[in-house]
Amino acid sequence: MKIEFNPITVKLKNSKEVTIRSAETYDAEKLLKTIKEYLNDSDYIPKISEEIKITIQQEEDWINSFIQKENSILLIAEFEGEIIGNLDVTGNSRIIMQHTAVIGMGMLSEWRNSGLGTELMKYSIEWAKENPILELLWLQVYTENILGLNLYKKMEFIENGIIKNYFKQNGKYYDNLTMSLSVK
Repeated sequence: MKIEFNPITVKLKNSKEVTIRSAETYDAEKLLKTIKEYLNDSDYIPKISEEIKITIQQEEDWINSFIQKENSILLIAEFEGEIIGNLDVTGNSRIIMQHTAVIGMGMLSEWRNSGLGTELMKYSIEWAKENPILELLWLQVYTENILGLNLYKKMEFIENGIIKNYFKQNGKYYDNLTMSLSVK
């Protein structure tokens, strides 16, 4: 049985109130626009906006996959009707790994260091703890991403290992750190 996520309004460090809720298929166009925008402004997401060549229908299908999978959720953050960030918990489809899920997160640059990442992580972890399938959340982070590392450590993720030179961007190599959190 799918664990529902009830929308919640949170007040951030910038005193702005933001709603966090599950994504719906009607969010596809706005979410795609937001993702392309924050990819252009991020040094720490291993994808560039030019790589995103999906249609609105394909984005709807992607959102729908989170709605249908019991061990997955896609949260969006909204401010004044605009999507400003998102966090996905993607549960593994393989039977022997379905108790695990990888986390991915992104937000518009003006919302970074506002407490939004903390709120998205906090509510996704709470959801995962209530989920009867999930036992382990994991993520990958550039070792240079100090804000991200501090957030994940604050949320009690532990370091599992580093792959040297995993990312290559504009001729420069970056190390990849895998971190995990037990939710059972």
